Amino acid sequence: MKIANLKFSIICVFLLLFVFTTSCEKELEHFDTISYVPCEDSKVTKNHFILSDFECQANMTMTEVEGVRNPAEIQANKSKFVGRYVDGPDAWDALIIDYGQAIDLSTNGLFKMKVRSTVAGTLKVKLEGGTSAAVEKDNALPGDNGWAEYQFNFSDQAEEDHTKLVIFFNAGVASDGSDIYYIDDLFWDKSIDPCDGVTKIDRIINDFECQQNHFIGHPDEETTAPVFDNPDKSGINTTEKVGKYTDNGTDAWDNLQIDLQNPIDLSTNSQLSLKIYSGRTAPILAKLEGGTAVEVWSSIDETNKWVEYTFDFREAADKGNTKVVLFFNGGQTDGTTEDVYYVDDIQFKEWQSPCLGVPKDLSIISDFECQRNYHFGNDPNVSTAKVVANPNKSGVNTSDFVGEYIDNGTDAWDNLFIDMGGEIDLNTNNQLHIKIQAARAVPLLAKLEGGTAVEIWGNIDETGAWKNYSFDFSEAAGQGNTKVVLFFNGGQTDGTATDTYYIDDLRFLPENCDIINEDCSGVEKDTTVVNDFDCQQNLDTVDGIAIVSNPKVSCANRSANVGKFIDDGTNAWDNLLFDFGGAIDLSTHNQLTFRVLSSKSVPVLAKIEGGTAAEIWGNITVVDDWVEYSFDFSASDGANNSKVVLFFNGGQTDGTSEDIYYIDNIRFEQP
Repeated sequence: MKIANLKFSIICVFLLLFVFTTSCEKELEHFDTISYVPCEDSKVTKNHFILSDFECQANMTMTEVEGVRNPAEIQANKSKFVGRYVDGPDAWDALIIDYGQAIDLSTNGLFKMKVRSTVAGTLKVKLEGGTSAAVEKDNALPGDNGWAEYQFNFSDQAEEDHTKLVIFFNAGVASDGSDIYYIDDLFWDKSIDPCDGVTKIDRIINDFECQQNHFIGHPDEETTAPVFDNPDKSGINTTEKVGKYTDNGTDAWDNLQIDLQNPIDLSTNSQLSLKIYSGRTAPILAKLEGGTAVEVWSSIDETNKWVEYTFDFREAADKGNTKVVLFFNGGQTDGTTEDVYYVDDIQFKEWQSPCLGVPKDLSIISDFECQRNYHFGNDPNVSTAKVVANPNKSGVNTSDFVGEYIDNGTDAWDNLFIDMGGEIDLNTNNQLHIKIQAARAVPLLAKLEGGTAVEIWGNIDETGAWKNYSFDFSEAAGQGNTKVVLFFNGGQTDGTATDTYYIDDLRFLPENCDIINEDCSGVEKDTTVVNDFDCQQNLDTVDGIAIVSNPKVSCANRSANVGKFIDDGTNAWDNLLFDFGGAIDLSTHNQLTFRVLSSKSVPVLAKIEGGTAAEIWGNITVVDDWVEYSFDFSASDGANNSKVVLFFNGGQTDGTSEDIYYIDNIRFEQP
């Protein structure tokens, strides 16, 4: 009985389905198929700024683009119709839109378009044709098969006469000719002024973008530094626009003049700063005039890269000057009539001591820079050792500043006198050191007095060059002496009343920790040493590194010279890079070792790259003293790496833009 009921139920279900299906088919016969056309509105007003939306505003002919249904009507692009472009096989195949006349960019200079593709690459848009130089801008296509809008700002081309818009999909890359790009809504939008809402900063003279606050050039003439495209957007200057100054290098005093019209306020911002990109080295003179003129010289010593130069005008405060004048290759006539210098970010900055944060080391009497700890002479208001620029930055002394002592060579016992203000502790630091550059060889007497006096004679035996001299006062420990007295040409009267001696780095050091004065003559090259900043300067960093006098000579590092690396601590991956130009041989010497003097504890990353890269992390844990660090790269033997990269405070952005690290004796050692 149950089986009969089940059969009957199944038959009923089939009958119901048949009836229902037949009924639906009859109903559908009364509806037309849904269809779309690109544009059903015949009253659309043409907008000549729209090239094509592939619907109602298809205003420019693009024969290479087929109008098709949008394959992805999503939030980013809900259009029913779009364009389908198949890129050719050549690396520079392009969609060319020829206007036949100059493109009007006077109000609408921002080109926009939507793109959808599975191909990742560079979307390049170029303006060309007419008499103007072609210009191009890039955007990256992710190839994620999603719609996105891309913008290209050509508002700076409003005065040009470009006639063609050229679009390169995956620019510079060849293909098999089957890459598909869907495009939509190509149009020129109103230009966006990036300087809208930017507040004027008076201390900035000109940044050639939003802070063009003062005219550059002579009054009633065209500017001598017109706005120009940055020739090298890298390093410290990635801005789009800079100034281009063409100097008459055959005229010793041709110049770039800026009239600020009012007295320049140097009470706070006394440092004239500007960035320069130059193809040649040259002296440069910065001058303030219009009141009591002041001149400061410097030199362009790095080429084909942006470098910031600063001129200290603290002494020009309240002197009423109204003009800034810059002389490129000042005083020289060995250039051409059209020497080009690119300039940017001309401004006055606040003076900041380079010694800010440097801890005081009382074992140093004076280095005439950051460690000026004791006074020279009896008069507290007048120093008998004046701070001057180093007349010979070479050898064992590349410091910027040194002391100048004028000795009365007709007085046998005229002297340089330093009162240490208390008993000199000679228990550990008992070796008196002093660097001297003299014009003549003379006897030199070093004396400690104020307790039981002790004298040690020596001789200045090298002229015209820096040399370090030392005096062993270990026997004077506990004798209560409080003063250091130096007699140049001591006991003699055969000099002049104005004998000049340059001195530097007066300090007490421990015994057996003499400064190593490298005589590099005859020293053979050791290729395992990358750079010791003395005799084995075998490889410089890619961006260059300053060689300076060792700021803290100790038993941990007795080198006379070291490297000074200024790290941008706000950039997590700013680095010091050495390019070996070929695979580094790690078969035997594979322990990367170097010494660091740091004022802060930070992570440090050592990396080798160029082949199969390898990274090793470490930590700087000791501050204000030299420490040697080592990184084992033995596992990277044969990996063909050609570069060494060092990241101080790697991965962090909590530093300043000018964090200083001293580094020395970078080398590869055996395990």
